[in-house]
Amino acid sequence: MSERPPKSCELALLGEAVRELREQRGLSQGELAAASGVPERRIKALEAGRVDPDFVLLYSLARVLGVRAGSLVLRAEELAKESGGSADAPT
Repeated sequence: MSERPPKSCELALLGEAVRELREQRGLSQGELAAASGVPERRIKALEAGRVDPDFVLLYSLARVLGVRAGSLVLRAEELAKESGGSADAPT
């Protein structure tokens, strides 16, 4: 069984995935906030890895970013693998 990364690491990777997609779409944090209805301060905190998002938050952001909510989690797992961390899902 592989060791799971600390939750803070997982949150940072999820935030990085959101930031990456937002930047690819050419959106500022303010623009993403306005389009999604999520406060900009919450997006900033999410991208910094300081927010443990619920599904509604991820869904709202994913909708504006043009991806499925699960795609954000999958991208975070890819980033973990790229950085040499564990991205195993809990069993």
